[in-house]
Amino acid sequence: MRKASLASLRSSVLSVRLLLLGLVLTPSARAAEAQGLDYTQARFSLESMIAGELKRGLVSGVSVALVDDQRIVYARGFGFADKSRRIPSSADTVYRAGSISKLFTALATMQLAEQGRLNIDHAITDYDPDFRIVSPFDDAKPITLRQLMCHRSGFIREAPVGSYFDSSEPGAEKTVSSLASCVLVYPPDTKTKYSNSGVTVVGNIVEKVARTPFESYQHKYILDPIGMNHSGWRLDAQLKFKLATGYLPVADGKGGFDEIRAPQFEFGILPAGNLYTTCEDLGRFLMLLFGEGRLEGREVIKPETLAQMFTPQLTKSTNGFGLGFSVGNFRQHKTVSHMGAVYGFTSAITAIPQHKVGVVVLCNDDIVVGPVRKLNNAALGLLLEAKIGEMSPPPAPAVKLSGAELQSFAGEYESESFWAKIEPNGDELRANISHQRLELRPLGGLRFEGEGRLAHQSPFVFQRNSDGQATGFTALGQNFRRVDPKSGQEMPPAWKKFLGSYGPSFIPLIVSARHGHLYAMTENEFDYRLTPLNQTVFKMPPGLYIDEQLVFQLDANGKVHSAVLANMTLRRRGSR
Repeated sequence: MRKASLASLRSSVLSVRLLLLGLVLTPSARAAEAQGLDYTQARFSLESMIAGELKRGLVSGVSVALVDDQRIVYARGFGFADKSRRIPSSADTVYRAGSISKLFTALATMQLAEQGRLNIDHAITDYDPDFRIVSPFDDAKPITLRQLMCHRSGFIREAPVGSYFDSSEPGAEKTVSSLASCVLVYPPDTKTKYSNSGVTVVGNIVEKVARTPFESYQHKYILDPIGMNHSGWRLDAQLKFKLATGYLPVADGKGGFDEIRAPQFEFGILPAGNLYTTCEDLGRFLMLLFGEGRLEGREVIKPETLAQMFTPQLTKSTNGFGLGFSVGNFRQHKTVSHMGAVYGFTSAITAIPQHKVGVVVLCNDDIVVGPVRKLNNAALGLLLEAKIGEMSPPPAPAVKLSGAELQSFAGEYESESFWAKIEPNGDELRANISHQRLELRPLGGLRFEGEGRLAHQSPFVFQRNSDGQATGFTALGQNFRRVDPKSGQEMPPAWKKFLGSYGPSFIPLIVSARHGHLYAMTENEFDYRLTPLNQTVFKMPPGLYIDEQLVFQLDANGKVHSAVLANMTLRRRGSR
C-alpha cells in the first residue's frame, strides 16, 4: 500500500508540474479534444504571445481563459500576481474586474424585469421616489433603467461621493444620494455618455426592489447559480488570500509616471466596478451566455432576455451598448463584450455568440488596454481557427522609410483633446500623446500603426502639404494639426495660478500649460485640453469627462485651494 501510495503521489506531483507548464490538459480541454477540436496549437501560440508581452514590460501578470460553448478549454496564469514576493499568477488568481461588473448588474436588473417586479422603461423614481438629479432641459424624457444600462441617460460620469477619487468607502446609497446636487449633461435618450454613477443607480434600485443587499442578491441569484465560487463584491479573507497585487503608474507632474502598489478600497460605485473574480469564474459566465441563459440545467436568465441584452439599445446602429454589454464585431462576427480598468487592474471579456467561443483576459496592471486587447483579439482568432477553420489575416507588413521621410513627420501637434509630439525612433516613429507613448510602425504612404500601453493596432494617418511636410494626422478618433512651439503663443497670465496638482496622491489631477492652453491630467491617463467658459470654469473635451466641467475655487485672497472636476472636489496638493 505504501509503495502504491508513493507511486500515486509521484504521479500526481508530476501531473501538477506538467499542468503548470501547460503540458497536461484540464478535463474540459480533454473533453473538447475528444470531440475532434484540438486546441493545442491555439494554446502554444497564445502562450508565445503572452511571453512576448511580459518581456515587453507593460504587463506584470495575466490570467486567461478560453471557452468553447460549455467548456473552459484552457485557463492559465502567467507572470506574477505579486512581483516583490515572486508569487506567480494562476488560473485561480483573483483580480478586480472593474467595469465588467456592469454586466452582472444588468443581469440582476433583467431577472427582476422577467419576474414583473420592475419595468426598465418606467421612470427610475417609480422605484426610488427619493432619487434626485437636476435636469436643466425643458420637456426632457424621464430617466429609465434602460437608458442607464446603455449609457443614454445624460448622467455625469462620476458622483461627488464614492468615485475612484473617494477612498472613504461610503457605500452605494450615499453615492446615489450625492447625485442630488448634480446636473444632467445631456437630455435623456439623446447621446451616449458612459456613466459609472448611472449604473450605480441601477444597482441601488435592484437592492430596493429585491429588498435585499445588492451583493447578497448577486451571490444568491447570479454568482452561486453560475458556480462563480471564487468571486465576490467585497474583499473578504478568502478573496484577499488570492488577490493579485495591482500595479498603478501615478503621474508625477513632470511628464513621467511612478509605479506604486494600487490602493485597496471598496468603491461607492460598487455595482459599476467593484467585482472581484478569476478567469475561470468569468469563463463559467461565458458558458452561461453560450447556453442562452442556462448552465448545467439551471436557468439564470431567459434566452429572449439575453438576446435583448445583446442588442444595441436606443440607437439604429448595429454597434453600441446593449443592456450592460458592448455590442461590436471581430472581423465579421458579432461580439458582446466589456473591458474593465480599475486601480492596478485591466480586464476584458469577449464572446462570439454565433460560434459560442469566448475569451477572458485579466491583468494586474493599470489601464494596459493595448496589451489586453492584443491578447484578447489573438485568442479570439485562435479559437475561430480551431473551431471553424477561419485563418487569421496576416499582419500588415512594415515598410522601410528613409530617415528623411521619417523626419518629415516629426513635430508637435494638437487636437481637440490632446497634445502630441512625433519624432523618429530607428525605423519607426515614436508618438507622445498627452504623456502616453506609442511606437508607430510604418505601413506605407502616410499610414502607420500605433502600439502602446493604451493602444493596439491603432491607425495613424498623416496629411502632407505640397512641400512634403506633414501638416497633421488622424488618430484616436481625433484630428491633430501641426503647431509651431516657437510661435510664442502664451496662456493668459491669470491662468498661472491654476497650475499644479490636486486630489489624492494616487490619482492626482495635474494642471499644466502647453501651446497657450491649459491641460488637465486625469486618472493617470492623458492630459486633456481645457476650454475656458469664464475666469474659473473650463469645459472638458471628448474623453473620460466629455462636456463636463473643471471649476477652480479661490479663497478671499485669490489663491486656488481646490478644483472641482465633474462635481468632485479635489483639494490642492502642496502650495503655490
